[in-house]
Amino acid sequence: MDDTAVTRIAGQRWWHTIDVAPGVSTPGGWDLRGTSEKLPWPDVAGKRCLDVGTMDGFWAFELERRGAAEVVATDIGRAHSDVPGRRRAQGSDEPLGRQTFALAAELLGSRAEYRVRNVYDLDPSVDGEFDVVVMGYVLQMVRDPLRALAAIRSVCRGHLLLLDTVSLPLSLLPAPLARLDARRGALEWFVFNRRGLVQAVDHAGFEVEAATRILRDEPGAGASDSWRHRLGLLGRSCAIRARTASL
Repeated sequence: MDDTAVTRIAGQRWWHTIDVAPGVSTPGGWDLRGTSEKLPWPDVAGKRCLDVGTMDGFWAFELERRGAAEVVATDIGRAHSDVPGRRRAQGSDEPLGRQTFALAAELLGSRAEYRVRNVYDLDPSVDGEFDVVVMGYVLQMVRDPLRALAAIRSVCRGHLLLLDTVSLPLSLLPAPLARLDARRGALEWFVFNRRGLVQAVDHAGFEVEAATRILRDEPGAGASDSWRHRLGLLGRSCAIRARTASL
């Protein structure tokens, strides 16, 4: 075990569980390592890839691990986030996860590039185009999910891999296509059901190739309410692979 790595990660607050050295993982609240193996990944080897809403960088580093030639990871500061007004984050506008991303990248020897960028501001003339775009648990946190998907479509020339929470029926009746404030108190806006999530991706100009069954949450060592997530009481997830449709 790398004692230096253990000491350095201990001084940070982590969102993701990331393997940063042999036998050393960050104590994040969300452990996506098992989830990653269940996703319908497109081929990323040798591709230019984008990770939207990277936080600590789990998906950016996973793209590199799978052979991506170039990875750009984006996130924003609290003052520019779409957190609902009643839960407006306080404090500085330091980009979310930039320090932990930088530390994890250093320990991993990653070449992923961190950019401060709001998803709505993605622009092919500035950011270029990407063969693969990954958006993991971010769509539920944006005020305008269709606008966010349209912005992603503008820079995507290949595949989108979208992973997000989906709502489940509360009774024998089907869950609505989308619910506002579905999990009251959470830092989110709209939560789609599985069919609604597929439709949102389709309306943004993508053709859905694959969608997983409902996936259970996998909270990490630093998670609160972990038992409620594992039982699916706070929602579960669905992943979609889609390719850009002809416009």
